[in-house]
Amino acid sequence: MGEAQRRKLLATRQTTALPGSTGSLWPLSNIAAQEQLETWFSQRGMDPSTPGLHDTPEFLQVEQRDRSALNQVARLIEARSYTADELGEAERKIRVAAQAVVNRVARDQRQGLCVVASGVLSRMLDELGVWNYTANSNLTIHFPRAVSPEPRYFYSIDHGQFVAPHAIVVAPPFTVVDVTVKHQFYDEGAMGQWLPPMVMTKEMRPHHVTSNELVSPSARAELRMLGMTVERYLAQEKSDMLELMRHLPSREVALEGGRLAYVVVAVGGYQERLRDLKGANCSIDGLTPVEIYERDVLPKL
Repeated sequence: MGEAQRRKLLATRQTTALPGSTGSLWPLSNIAAQEQLETWFSQRGMDPSTPGLHDTPEFLQVEQRDRSALNQVARLIEARSYTADELGEAERKIRVAAQAVVNRVARDQRQGLCVVASGVLSRMLDELGVWNYTANSNLTIHFPRAVSPEPRYFYSIDHGQFVAPHAIVVAPPFTVVDVTVKHQFYDEGAMGQWLPPMVMTKEMRPHHVTSNELVSPSARAELRMLGMTVERYLAQEKSDMLELMRHLPSREVALEGGRLAYVVVAVGGYQERLRDLKGANCSIDGLTPVEIYERDVLPKL
């Protein structure tokens, strides 16, 4: 299968996720999808009108029976319409909390903190009453040729197994909030040096993902030995992932001379609330999430 065919195959899997309204303050608003999702939650005894519904006892009961419940929350966050006042207040809080996490990640100096840092940021925003979700994301970075002639891939499928290659936060009015991209694992130091400390954008630039972005070369080789195409493997074994990709559209962020392509492949985050996140596995710069929140976030709000 040629490159053009691969692009067509994966692009058609996502067409239903494109924004359903024009002129909206939030580019992903889709009135029809919002109404359907609000009905889904209401029929299960939940109030879909306020953020934090994923922490309610009613949601937790539903989630025990339906593993897709958290995906529905993410879909609602992207499909909702927001007022200018809502987005303005959310932006103020998001900028403060995200910068606090970015600063602590930079001091920490550990690489690959994306799952921890994005999960912590998401829980801070929950505490502040901001609509948001944590996205496990496939990531492809296209650098200026002077930095790297080849992209850096963070694959979702490697050696036939699903992995969480990267993590970001989606929080209206921001379609991408990436607080760790500079501190991931790179083959060349120039790659990390070119990247900003934080990627944050309000734009929605659709990205048409190819199967070669999702599946590593070694995994593709294993599939060829089994006589299976990547497309058939994804359709048969990763249908839930493709379904989510249909509803949460892939997106690009342009940087000077390059671009970053994010593909939401799963909805993640911490089950514990902010004040219950303790221990080395969720600390950043030697501080617990609530310590960062109380020292670096609350005083600036």
